[in-house]
Amino acid sequence: MSELDLIFGRKKKEEKKETEIQVEKTVEENKSITTNANEVSNNNIEEIMKKFIDKDPKIGIWSYPSYLVLQYLYNTVPGFKMSRTAKEALERGLKEMYPDLFQVAEKVAKENGKI
Repeated sequence: MSELDLIFGRKKKEEKKETEIQVEKTVEENKSITTNANEVSNNNIEEIMKKFIDKDPKIGIWSYPSYLVLQYLYNTVPGFKMSRTAKEALERGLKEMYPDLFQVAEKVAKENGKI
């Protein structure tokens, strides 16, 4: 075995060690993120939501398919309301994706006279 083979062999081993260290760091970071998420979920969700209740509830989205559907309907259906339809679609989607959080959000909004 030549000296070059020895050097390359060592480099490969060092690269493996570096990769293993990076994987371990990534695993540790993911554990940390999970822990932070659990801490947030353990906090009182209503109190966190109440911090936002008096802010402007406008939401901006960037979606060409949604935009095109809404524009088509607006221009072809008399009396079509883009905002109302977008609101209903967003609420349905969030209610389906996050039913527990959405239920708490509805409760907080009702208690504060927002809906």
